[in-house]
Amino acid sequence: MSSTLRGPEQVEVSVAILTSAFQIRGKMPVLGTFLTFINDEQKPTLTLNNAVVLGVHATNPAAQMVQPEILVLKRAIQVLALESAPPSGIVLSPRSESLMLYTEQYAIMGRWHMSPDMRVQDFVEASTAQFLPVSNARIYALFQARQGIIPGTQLAFVHRSAAQSYHKA
Repeated sequence: MSSTLRGPEQVEVSVAILTSAFQIRGKMPVLGTFLTFINDEQKPTLTLNNAVVLGVHATNPAAQMVQPEILVLKRAIQVLALESAPPSGIVLSPRSESLMLYTEQYAIMGRWHMSPDMRVQDFVEASTAQFLPVSNARIYALFQARQGIIPGTQLAFVHRSAAQSYHKA
């Protein structure tokens, strides 16, 4: 009897990515475990297929475009929001704190997950992951935004380098 070797499973996850200038909605192919995939330090970009790109500022002349594939630099991502149920295998720390976190362009309120022994004042800088998980997220634009920006999601991630300040909510 022969057995076939299979690599990691690939799934497509519906996401909305917010950068300082664009919202990019599409299907993100994920190879293997979701959290390991997005936090891979060797991978500087994330790919979205069948992407709808929206200029988030009301005055941005690039109102909307569709691209079959777009590469987004992870360091440019302020928010990565899941638009469908989280893929199986996502395990978040059971400890969460109700916080409002600010990036350059967005305020994100929700339950921020962190390790049980971590102090709230250290969780951004002490995190070893690139992306910080937040459940029951509400997303607020801190500028005059174009209609169509995702207002919230069951689960989102903020790039650690995008965080500027936060407080208890």
